[in-house]
Amino acid sequence: MNVIQDGRGKGYSAGVDSLNRALVKSISQSRVSDISKREGQAFLIASDFISLTTTASFNGIIYLENTSDLDLYIGKIRTCSDTSGNVQCRLIRNPSTGTLISDANDADQLPSNFGSNEAFGGFAYTASGDGKTVTDGTNESQFINHSPGHSIQEYEGAIILPKSSSLALVAKPSVALTFCAEIQCWFEGEE
Repeated sequence: MNVIQDGRGKGYSAGVDSLNRALVKSISQSRVSDISKREGQAFLIASDFISLTTTASFNGIIYLENTSDLDLYIGKIRTCSDTSGNVQCRLIRNPSTGTLISDANDADQLPSNFGSNEAFGGFAYTASGDGKTVTDGTNESQFINHSPGHSIQEYEGAIILPKSSSLALVAKPSVALTFCAEIQCWFEGEE
């Protein structure tokens, strides 16, 4: 007869219920939480509060490029605005040109784990003001931020940027307003 013991040297055997199922306890944790805790490779990439007055075209807000050998996973994107109106938002796949990118204005690159000293493995730029451009790439996704208020888009890691891939968040407000954005992301390699 095989006996499953607790694995801690205490000699306890696993319990079994009347339907022959092992009695177990587990803790469920999101992938980003696990990576943040174990490896310190989860980050918040954030813009400042940006006054957007350009309402006729999309303004570049945040640009990410993965330069790491690890894949970059996008978990959530949060946008926020302060004035009654709407903000059309787009994610642009693999852009490489525009003033948002060429200005190279560093975004806040904050480790999600406050005890982590890990650095973001790529480039993260944010708009320094109104009217920054992204002039190439392809549309990946779009959503609307209803203002005033915030919007959270959940991707759960479904958007993946391998090495040398990039992503930009652009926004077109219906009226002049103040806007900010943050992207929750993490780096992870093959298991």
